[in-house]
Formats: sequence, C-alpha cells, structure tokens
Amino acid sequence: MMPNTRPRYISARRRDAMRIGQGACAADAERMMIFRVLLGVLAEPPVDGPSTAPVLRRICRTLVQEVPAIRFAAYVILDDGQDDVLPEFSAGIAPTALRITRSNAGVLEEVLRDRAPRVRMRTKGSPEAWLRALPEDVAEVVLFPFGVAAIHGVGLVGASTRQYFRRVGLDYFAAFAHLGDLALSLRTLALRDPLTALPNRTLFLDRLRQAASHARRQERLLGVALLDLDGLKPINDQFGHAAGDEVLRQVSGALQEVLRPADTLARIGGDEFGLLLTDALRVDDLEALCERLLAVLRSRPLAIGEDQTVRVSASLGLTVFPLDDGDEERLMRHADLALYAAKTAGRDRYRIHSRELDEARRRDIVTRDLVKHALAEGRMVVHYQPIVAIDGPVVGLEALVRLRHEERGLLFPEAFATALDSLGLARSIGCFVLETVAAQAETWGREIGWGNAWRFSVNISARHLLHPLFLEDLRATLRRHPGLAPSALAIEITESAPLRDLPVVERTLRACLDLGVRTALDDFGTGSASFTHLQKLPVHTLKIDQGFVRNMAQDAKDLAIVSGVTHIANLLGLDVIAEGAETHEHVRLLKGLGCAHVQGFAISEALPAAQIPDWFAAHNRRAAFPESA
Repeated sequence: MMPNTRPRYISARRRDAMRIGQGACAADAERMMIFRVLLGVLAEPPVDGPSTAPVLRRICRTLVQEVPAIRFAAYVILDDGQDDVLPEFSAGIAPTALRITRSNAGVLEEVLRDRAPRVRMRTKGSPEAWLRALPEDVAEVVLFPFGVAAIHGVGLVGASTRQYFRRVGLDYFAAFAHLGDLALSLRTLALRDPLTALPNRTLFLDRLRQAASHARRQERLLGVALLDLDGLKPINDQFGHAAGDEVLRQVSGALQEVLRPADTLARIGGDEFGLLLTDALRVDDLEALCERLLAVLRSRPLAIGEDQTVRVSASLGLTVFPLDDGDEERLMRHADLALYAAKTAGRDRYRIHSRELDEARRRDIVTRDLVKHALAEGRMVVHYQPIVAIDGPVVGLEALVRLRHEERGLLFPEAFATALDSLGLARSIGCFVLETVAAQAETWGREIGWGNAWRFSVNISARHLLHPLFLEDLRATLRRHPGLAPSALAIEITESAPLRDLPVVERTLRACLDLGVRTALDDFGTGSASFTHLQKLPVHTLKIDQGFVRNMAQDAKDLAIVSGVTHIANLLGLDVIAEGAETHEHVRLLKGLGCAHVQGFAISEALPAAQIPDWFAAHNRRAAFPESA
C-alpha cells in the first residue's frame, strides 16, 4: 500500500496558534537574555565612588552586547541647575545621535512627570526630531524614568523591531530602573549635602568645569563666589546645633530665591556656600546679584523655634571667569582671597578678586615668613609705652611688639600687622609677648619694686583670644612667674574679637577676671558694635582710639566722640585711657573732658625695657603737665 504523501492540511486557526507559540518562545528567549543581563550586572562587585557610571554603564553596555534586538542603550541625568542633558553614556550609538536637549526635552519631562515608561515608534514622519535622527535600524525606543530627590534620570533603549517592548514586556526593564534609583541614591549621598540637599564641594567643582566651558563657548561671564555666614557659631553656642542646622536650611532657601534657575548654589562645608552665577554680560550684573544675595540675608529673620528668630549676615568673595582665566582650583583660590578681603574689611559685604589681592596675598606670605623666622631667631622684642594719670603719676605700661630686621632696622607692628592675627602665628606671638612681659614685670618688681604697683597691658589678637588654649596659655604664664600679681596684668582686645564670636569672648574675659587679670577694650569707637560690647563684655578699661584723639583739637566731631565716650565710661565706672595724646594741648583738652589717663608721644614713645627706669626717674623730676601747650 502506497504511503500517504499528500501534504497535511493545517487550518488557519492552527497556523495562527503555531505562530503565537513561536512568538511566545521568541519572547521568552528575549526575556531570558534580558534576565541574564540583569544577573550579570548584579554579579559585578560594587565600585566605590560617587559616579553612577559603574552600574548604569554596565546596564547599557551589556544590553547591547547580549540582546541582539537591542540596537542602543543610553541614559541622561537631569540634575537641578544643569543646562546640558545630552547622554552621559551611550552604547551602540554616538551620544550626539540622541539630540535631546533642554529646548526639546519635553519627552523627558513627560516621562519624569508621570513616573512611567513610554514607548516611541520611529517613523519617517515622526514629529520628534530626535527620533528622526536615529539610525535606520532603530524601529522603536522605550524611555523609563529613575532617580531621587533633585537628581533624575531617563534610560533610553532602542530596538530593531516594532512592538518589541510590548512583546517582551516593559516590566523586564523595570529592574534596570530600580538599579538606576539605587545608583542615583548613592550619587546623592556622595554629591549632595545631606542637611540642605544642595550640591557639595565635589559636585560644585564638576559644575564649575561645565559652567566655565559653557561661558567660554557662549562668550559670557561666569561669577564664581564663596559666601560665608557671619556669626553662625554664636547661634550654635546659644541655641544648640539643631538651631544652627535650621539656619543653614533657611539660608539656602533664601539664597535660592534670589538665584536664577541656571545658577548653582552649593554647600562647600560648615557655614560656607559656593555659587556659580552664569550667563552674565557685565561685571555690574554680577555685583548687583551679590548685593541682592547679601541683602536678603541681612533683612530676613530666621525662625529657629516657635517664638524665636535670629538674623545673620554674610561675607562674599567673587571672581569672574574668563576675566580671571584659570582652572577650577585657581578660581576657587581667588574667590577665597576675595572672601578673606570682605571679612577683613568688616564683613557683611562682598569683594571682587583683583591683582591687588594677589599681591597682598604674596606680601602676607612674605610677612608671615619674616615674623616666623624672627620669632625662631630671637629677633622679636617688646617695647613699653608709659600710661600716666592726667595729673602726672605713672599707672602702667603697654607692651608693644617690635621686629629687628637685619637690613631695615627696627620694624613697628604696621610693617607686619597681617601676621599678628594669622593662623599659625597669632598664638605663638601672643605667648611670646605674655612670657616676655611677665618675666620683665617680675624682674622690675624684684629689683625696683614696680612689679605689682603698675599695670602691664598686653595686646591679644582675636585669633589667640578665641583659641581653645588661650586660658591655659595665660594660666601657664602666671604659674611660671609667681612674683607677678595677676591684677598687675591687663589683657587688651580689639573689637574684631567680639565681632567674630561674642559669647566665647565674653566667657573668656570672665575667666580672666576669675584669675584676677584685668581686661581692656582697645581702639574703642572704631567698630559698629561698640556699645553692645560695653553692655555684654566684662571689661575694666576703655581705650579711646588714637585717631579720634589726634584730631580732636581740629575736628569738632572727633572732640564730641571723645567727650561722649569718656562720659559714658565714667557713668559705667570704667577707667578711660586716651591713646594718641601727642601734644600738651591734647592733654589739656582730655583733662577738661574728665579723661583720667593718657598715653602718647606727649608723655613718651615706646621704649626698650632697659630705658624705662631712666625715663621713670626723669618723669618724676618733671612738674605736672602745664595747662596749655
């Protein structure tokens, strides 16, 4: 019997079922390949560092390598403040082929807004230009969102066949989105300040590089600024660090209200912020923006509790790229120089970097080296200027430091003033003067009998006074010289110290009083917070700034200031010493105003210790001051 060779009849329904089965098997195979890619990415050991690249790049690369239908994979990061959203990485396609920028990024914004993946078919008539620009073998693209906080990303995967993602299932790509979430969470921890959610120093420097490149291409100016809060430490000390943290959060919010969307605000560390002020046409525009930033802080009360508010001001240093044409390290250094100049000038203001600041910095470095070597070689010396009662008797001596220079002779403090309060030298200089004066006073007390009869005034820089070891330095000096009564020693401070940290200065001066050491406020009248200091600081003596005293005979305003300060000090029971009494006319006027003590060239210049006994003997032989010059 002949075998049946007729073709088997297959119904249309069965053929459809077979095709569906074959399609299902193909889809399963595709899913298995994607699943293996996922396992491979997870099996890779983690890579330390803030970059998203270790995870996200492996996803893109392995999808293209392992899944034949995938033609490309890429991702873009949309970080607040960034203008450029071209792919950070792409596999299988050049980054420039994905022409998605801020101007036509509506598709990205849609995906992020809905937090759901979107599939886009590529056709000749595609309305979106970026789709039309894709290679011919890309039939459709899926976009899936990921990200946290202020950093968001969109992954893009292109397939060679239509309906590929519908057939395989979008859920199989959701795992990669979750890995993207994890990667950006790690990036946020590494590149964002956890307190304010602002970029940290690492991200700020990266933004600075990008902004400088953009400014050069667009021929615009870029302002690089550092802003430092004035007085956050007293808030921490008085109300606690939680209050200080709240101030930092509110300050960041206030600054962001003034900044434009393309600008960047970062927390560099502590109470210091970095700013990138972009797309400026004129330096004047940047200056006006700096003024607004400082004004919003100056004028805004910050709530730190239900019924408690504080105010802070800030100092700001600015440099302008490409007028200041350097790398990010140089720009940051120049902004820091300008910030230091703003603080030195009195705070609550801004300064722009200039060549003059560079020159001043170099001079400061030379000066610090000069003083450092002079201290080590014993070329720092102390001279003493007498302080006398208005009717003639000597009441004390002010110790004034001098530097013996091999070529320039004896240098006065004006020649090395920047070193006196510099980091690394202020304490060394202060300890040297304390030790020298205490030893000399003890010697005079033992040999001549002056030691505890006079008051020996020592100028203490703000940095040394605020140093955690200042009180120990003072106690150690007194222990080494038991022949010197603590009440014979007077600590003089200028108003710059209270301005830096009033609560700490107040506590330190009270500790000085507990030791028996007297305290004085020097250069009174030159600072904006003078009367606040009188109210809060435990001082025995006010020293009227010599600038007012020298001009009082010719300037009625200076005379009025000297008169007012003297009257207030007398009402408060404080001693008053007028510095800068250069003529007998000054002495006569001061006596008429009720000033009890004077100091200046009308009495004596500052003298070496060896000359003080002879001067004292000569002074005692002279009559009291004449009533007129």
